[in-house]
Amino acid sequence: MTNPELSIVVVHHRGLGHLREALEAIEAAAPRDAEILLVDNTGGTALEAALRPSPRVRRVAAGGNVGFAAGCRLGVEAAKGGIVLFVNDDAVIDARAPELLAAALAGPDDVVAAAGRLTDLSGRRNDFSDGFLTFDGHAFADESGRAVEALSPAKPGEDRLFACGALMAVRRDAFLDSGGFDDDYFAYLEDVDFGWRQWIFGRRVIAEPRAVARHRGGATGESFGFFSRGFLFERNAFATAFKNLDTDHFRRLMPAIFGAFLGRVAEMISSRNPGAAELLRDPFAPAPSRRLNRLARVFGIREAEGPRVTIDDPLTVAQLRALVWIHRNRDRLAAKRRWIQARRRRPDADIFARFPLRIVPTYPGDEQFESEYFRELLSAAPPLVRTALSEIFEAAS
Repeated sequence: MTNPELSIVVVHHRGLGHLREALEAIEAAAPRDAEILLVDNTGGTALEAALRPSPRVRRVAAGGNVGFAAGCRLGVEAAKGGIVLFVNDDAVIDARAPELLAAALAGPDDVVAAAGRLTDLSGRRNDFSDGFLTFDGHAFADESGRAVEALSPAKPGEDRLFACGALMAVRRDAFLDSGGFDDDYFAYLEDVDFGWRQWIFGRRVIAEPRAVARHRGGATGESFGFFSRGFLFERNAFATAFKNLDTDHFRRLMPAIFGAFLGRVAEMISSRNPGAAELLRDPFAPAPSRRLNRLARVFGIREAEGPRVTIDDPLTVAQLRALVWIHRNRDRLAAKRRWIQARRRRPDADIFARFPLRIVPTYPGDEQFESEYFRELLSAAPPLVRTALSEIFEAAS
């Protein structure tokens, strides 16, 4: 194999059982001249043993767990094909998926990525067919959990803001030229950031709903742990908005983005941590500990310590970690924003006319979204579609 048209990239960290299932499906579905690249994020030798019965698979050693985003980049850099197909290691592709996604990129040059469709493992419930962006950089899959036969109709070639990285095809040169997935993201929202960036650069992402994979889902998240995922979600959402919003929308939305972030942090600190009542106490009112300290001095007893607040709630810590990362990497974020905005070919007004931004109360503290205070922060914002979590996940319940 010298010049394959298609390279299939799988990034793997944990779970040899679902990896073998994914590779078997890929080998059965891949065209004969396609190459299959397995980016090894394990840093160990167990994966090599697992690959012995898979001679078509070429291993790309990452040297450790570099994350999904950087792992995909390593795969693309090693790929020989002009089209690269990303498939999650916990996804089982249908026989026609590689052919359909490769063909989707054979059309207009401005189409740089194609989104496949994901179901749950049973094939009966939707996992990803389309998605949307919130005003503060978060994203959700639309109609998640809905019965496949009840999904909104979709045609090949329909525009999408982004493709899900678990099953998407990209033009190799365009992927690298446009910065690919941001390595800093490690995992989560790297595909959303990439898709929005393509529209900014005057390109397009389209759907190929006939290309399907059954997705186990959660395998990556389980390896991170729930609260580490929280850190990645918050950090990456902020970075996505900060880097990609054009000047007009940056000014109109950034006050609310900061307000939402800080409101969540304040709510979590004050309601989910030991001693948090001290934060709600009037600092000028007499504290019980002061009276105890006066008595202690009278009787020659060591003074009692003042009230303490202990931050030990994992969700709070995840938010604070994200805030600290943003603070320490502010110059890095600014440089990335400058690079993206210098290459902008399409204003966000055009993008959001196609893909309206939403506002979705998600975290403790998001009750503020309905307050007069927060309406003032959003006073200059573009129209936002108000959506409840129950609407997003209603089908799954």
